[in-house]
Amino acid sequence: MSLTRWFGVAVTVLGILALCRFASSSEKAIELEGERLVYFLKDEEVLVVSGKLTYEDITLTASEIRVFLRDERLEARGNVRVTRKDEGFTAEEVVYSWKEDWWRSKKVSSEITGKGIEGKLFFRGEVVEEKDDTMTIERARLTSCDLPEPHYYIEARRIVIYPNKKVVLYHLSYFDFGRRLFSLPSYAFFLNQKEQLPLLPMVGYSRSTGYYLTYYHNYFPNDTSFGTVELSFWEKIGWKLSITHYIDNEKENEKGKISIEYLDRKGTPPKVTAKGEYSRKFGKTLDLSSNFSYAQTMGENDAILSAQALLTYTEKRLQSKLTANYTENSLQESSTLSATWVTSYDLGGVTAKTQVVFREDARFGAYTDEDLQYEIALQKAAGVYTYTLRYTGHEDLEGDVYTGDFVRFVRKIPELEVVRKKERLGKSDFTWQAGVLLGHYAEEDTGVMDERLHLFLDLEGKSALAKDTTLASKLRFEQNFYGNGFARYVFSGSLAFEKQLSEAFRLSLSYNRAGYAGATPFRFDYTTPRTEFLGLGVVYEEGPWSVRFESGYDTLSGVFSEGVLKVSYEESAAKSFEVRGSYDFNEGTFTGVVVELAWPLSREWHVGLSGGWDPVSGELEALRVRLTRDLHCREISLFYDRSQDTFWVEYGIKAFPGQTVKIGGE
Repeated sequence: MSLTRWFGVAVTVLGILALCRFASSSEKAIELEGERLVYFLKDEEVLVVSGKLTYEDITLTASEIRVFLRDERLEARGNVRVTRKDEGFTAEEVVYSWKEDWWRSKKVSSEITGKGIEGKLFFRGEVVEEKDDTMTIERARLTSCDLPEPHYYIEARRIVIYPNKKVVLYHLSYFDFGRRLFSLPSYAFFLNQKEQLPLLPMVGYSRSTGYYLTYYHNYFPNDTSFGTVELSFWEKIGWKLSITHYIDNEKENEKGKISIEYLDRKGTPPKVTAKGEYSRKFGKTLDLSSNFSYAQTMGENDAILSAQALLTYTEKRLQSKLTANYTENSLQESSTLSATWVTSYDLGGVTAKTQVVFREDARFGAYTDEDLQYEIALQKAAGVYTYTLRYTGHEDLEGDVYTGDFVRFVRKIPELEVVRKKERLGKSDFTWQAGVLLGHYAEEDTGVMDERLHLFLDLEGKSALAKDTTLASKLRFEQNFYGNGFARYVFSGSLAFEKQLSEAFRLSLSYNRAGYAGATPFRFDYTTPRTEFLGLGVVYEEGPWSVRFESGYDTLSGVFSEGVLKVSYEESAAKSFEVRGSYDFNEGTFTGVVVELAWPLSREWHVGLSGGWDPVSGELEALRVRLTRDLHCREISLFYDRSQDTFWVEYGIKAFPGQTVKIGGE
């Protein structure tokens, strides 16, 4: 935007308030408010004392603001506060060029939020520059502690912030407990995802692995490419080397991740595994997503490769998707390839759909089986009905009619479907939907060729029987007629009764039944097995307390389902417990008890416990105990796992839940 030619200056004095507005031919404007305003006509410069500037979505306040119209630049000094949308920062001095859209500030303080952060991060920097949606901070300090003298902080020679994506710190030092704990050449954490690159090496001892050490090295070739090298050693197991590399290029709509691992276990040959995923958007019409996995034992012919790709093309009237899958197994000397191409085109009231599927199954040196399936469909919606006409076919491309063909295909030659949209049944709370399919079918694996008329009806709804009493029901009914004179019907339905006995008590009963009668000449006409089941549920909820019981009875087999009783108390995530017990009515025995506990011992100390008890063996199962010390903005926990007979310590910052430094354990 050019402001060197401006149309005029409007100055209004109201008390000590002055307003100055500079407009351009694009009708964008800078608005200035202040206690005193001075305009220097010769230099095309405006000075505002104790002023406020508004430009597009940016608001700036300062003790002194100077606007240089000729250079399309402004300078602000003294108690500067800049706000853009919901974010902002304070500084002693700010320079902004609206021509190039870049900021340069000194003595800056600000806050950072993001999906991967619980709460806020606070940073200070000597010099901050923002350009091309990237913020660079020189000689910075970063913390999530909101105290004037924070418990912990990170100092970095330089920090680069990619808004809503990630923060990269160079030449950083970590301070806590009044001293420098460690220094690293670089580190990055994400603002848009939970996954974080490890910060420190892991050391410890466990019964199953012996002494172990895991060392991480993070690298950053450029702003859109970064990764981690991990080297792990276990005294009793062996060692592992892995590399995980990320691509995150927002400008090119490109994202990717690849992991390669070399594992050398004692007593077994080394193994190499790799997996990756990649996606990219090409303009507004073409999208690509893909992934692969690979595994092989060194010196062995057991390599397994799997890869998938999806290409999507979208325009106003045309949608097209191409999906490809490939697997290869060297040990079995086989490979499979499949590709599916689906298109949909709006002809103006009628939609034409096509689907082509190619499949190849190969046994190296033995045979190659190739099949091509296709479907053509025309679909039209008119009023409450949708009409679809389908024609499908199948070609055995290699022509040997291989008896082990994996394709079990049913040709529709053709099939007509008419479906009525779901509608309310009268003035009730129930809905209904019905449809009919009529076609001529050829089932390849059985050789059966016949006509089939298929009718279906769906009913479902929920009604109030009385105050605090509801009944929900669902019914599916299907009727088939065949050209050879066969006929059959299939049904399935459910009733769910719920009664609020009091403010705290709720009772629920359910009944499910499914069955069929008659016969079908086709194998593809899957028949739902006959079922009949009664269910019971009782719930008590008052305040933080909750008691739930569930069980059921299969009337056909005469077998009760396991009864489960759950008692829980939850004031907050830090003060709760839950006990779950199960009982086998058929055997008349308890089958298990599970306990989960999180409870404060004091303001700073918390205990956690999880585990189960097997009444049959009398053994505790998966018992884990945690003792946590709250350190305001961070916390430290001592864990004990009985099943592994091991201890470990975890240190974590609350702003990054789930991301901890671990010493000991597995």
